[in-house]
Amino acid sequence: MSGFAALMRRGEVLAVTAAPGGQRLLHFALVQTICGTEALGRFANDLSIAMMLGLFSAVGWSALVLARVPVAGEGKSAPVMLGLARGALTFTALACLPLPLLAWGGWLFEPGWTALLLAGWTAYTLARHYGLALATYRALLVLETLLVALLAVGIALFGGTRGWMAYAALAVPSALLGVAGFALLARQARGGDARLPTGSARTAAEQAALNFVSAGMSMILVPLTVRVAGEGYGGLVALIGSLTSVLLLFPRALSFNALPALARVVRQQGSAEVRASVDALRRRLVRMNSGLSLVAIVAWAALAAWGQRPDFALAGASAIFLLQLASFYVGQLVLPEANYLQTVEETRLPLRVNVLSLLFFVVACAGVMAVAPRGVDAVLSLFVVLLGATLSRNLLLRRAVQRRAPEVFA
Repeated sequence: MSGFAALMRRGEVLAVTAAPGGQRLLHFALVQTICGTEALGRFANDLSIAMMLGLFSAVGWSALVLARVPVAGEGKSAPVMLGLARGALTFTALACLPLPLLAWGGWLFEPGWTALLLAGWTAYTLARHYGLALATYRALLVLETLLVALLAVGIALFGGTRGWMAYAALAVPSALLGVAGFALLARQARGGDARLPTGSARTAAEQAALNFVSAGMSMILVPLTVRVAGEGYGGLVALIGSLTSVLLLFPRALSFNALPALARVVRQQGSAEVRASVDALRRRLVRMNSGLSLVAIVAWAALAAWGQRPDFALAGASAIFLLQLASFYVGQLVLPEANYLQTVEETRLPLRVNVLSLLFFVVACAGVMAVAPRGVDAVLSLFVVLLGATLSRNLLLRRAVQRRAPEVFA
């Protein structure tokens, strides 16, 4: 590969890596500008709930995509992916069942649109991970660009007069993508074995539960913020989350991209090679996390100093940003251990650890909502709880992994 071709390849990888965070930042910024911060708070509330439920329909199955598609063998990736997509479709239908109850309880504003968001986000996530597993970055970049263009045009043209466009601009194109992708997979997999191995649904559910008790803690913060401080602060927290996730998606994507190679090393080589791969990933993650966190702080300071955004001027906005950034940074330091466990399809060990941290998070958040006065103090307390729960989860998981694989992590 020539130097120019290699540079283009790296550019494609970086663009695809940043696409989900950039898409969400643009989406939130357009909704906030055209519809207002309170409208953003309502939409971000429902999107957060859709993404939490999508951990079961999308993320759990996407973990299996990254673990199984790269080692499927020539001509077998489409049947393997079709089987995984069918499993994800079943989980999506089940994940929609709680939506009417959540709407009845006041946690959800638009249950119908949220269901379509859930289906669309699941299809989008599976398509992304299939492309990542096959390293088809250029095709992914085209897909991401098309989705962003449709989203921006929809909100810019109709967002000011139709409140549901904040939902439809993302839900409709991504759901149509899912229908087209499923039909294409069915055609490519014709005659192949698309059956799922025994235990796949359980493994996907356990992977989803792992993500739910870790990533789900940060996702629930927007709905909790809406409850304790109103929709304006909910919109602020959503914007902060999108700003930090744009930069911090890079180390997470680095670990995802390293997963197929690690899976091959684990299956084909010895513990010394596995240790070398894990240590190399850890060094790259620390360097990248540190540099990107500094960039995020500078970017936030510049936006806050601009002085023309009323949401950034809310009391405690900078403190909320720093607490969320710290939680993201700490949470990603344990990605090498998580990658190793994912390649060996070990889910019960981290699940036990994450359940303990989730119990701490739930009890502490319940205490905050019961005791802290409504407003910025309650929001800050919720983010302190998130940071404490993330740090304790990482420490417990590292100790557990050291006992599970001392030849790699001791």
